[in-house]
Amino acid sequence: MNRIVFIDVAKAICIILVVVGHYVPADAPGWYVALHDIIYTFHMPLFMFASGYVYIATKKDVAYGSFLLKKFRRLMVPYFATSIIVITIKLLTQGVMSVDNPVGLVSYLRMFYLPEAGYFLWFIWALWWMFVIVPLLKTKMSRLVFFFVCLALHYVPLPLPEFFCLAQCKNMLVFFMLGVVVYEHANLREFVNDFKPAKVVAASVLFVAAESAFILDRGGQVAGVIDYLLPYVGIWFVLEVSKLICRCCKNVQSGWLMTVSVSSYIIYLFHTPFEGLAKAVFRKLPLNSDLWYVFVPEALTVIACGVVIPILLFKLFRKYRVTRVMFGL
Repeated sequence: MNRIVFIDVAKAICIILVVVGHYVPADAPGWYVALHDIIYTFHMPLFMFASGYVYIATKKDVAYGSFLLKKFRRLMVPYFATSIIVITIKLLTQGVMSVDNPVGLVSYLRMFYLPEAGYFLWFIWALWWMFVIVPLLKTKMSRLVFFFVCLALHYVPLPLPEFFCLAQCKNMLVFFMLGVVVYEHANLREFVNDFKPAKVVAASVLFVAAESAFILDRGGQVAGVIDYLLPYVGIWFVLEVSKLICRCCKNVQSGWLMTVSVSSYIIYLFHTPFEGLAKAVFRKLPLNSDLWYVFVPEALTVIACGVVIPILLFKLFRKYRVTRVMFGL
């Protein structure tokens, strides 16, 4: 299959950032909390941008019902399968070890309208609704107009129920549509696709400056303005870094980043249970995590468990038809 390689690299970077962002213990040092906060300024908008970009780049003329059925199998079947697994594991273990966000038997019902197994699963509900809505827009002009509508909705307070993650969909739809619009307009697509060292430098300087202002002036007027820009700056920065990696690494299409990218959905679904297991083990060890030389190896181990073990699961799941169906492979 022909792949948009720099988008694959961006997805790999993004899923690693997701795993890092979901590990933030109460005793984490200040520099790590700052890193966590920086990641949260752009990582999910980047995921949505990549999803919209790939959607429109690979769009085929298929019936709407067939398209939705494919997306239901790809997104919602794995969501329900993973929710059942994670809820069951939590029910079996939360009595004997520390479990983040404990559940009850009613969780098996609540998962049909809330990301009950883990809040991070809101992403799947939001992406599902995007794939329900966007294919109804049949022309490039209608999609451009809808992008501006989404831009307005993103910044206009509009209370929506948490059920089915409609609020998260409303807030993230603009970034999905940004990916669509960028691909569909030649000048924007050329800007995104074209590699120039000067663009890498410019994106890096802007990213560092904006994130520094965000961290140093929390709650201030400067940070308040920059908050609106950070998702777009972060998207541009990671795209430029991704293209740089593609230029510098000759074997990127067969390297570990591509492995992370093609496994990204399974990593997203299963990283929290394995991170949680590693955290539970470390909590039982007589270690002082306030010491940086204890915290850093601990954090790297937890994050590695959240990335590597799901990759192994991905390789296992691909071998059997039942798991390919269960997890959208």
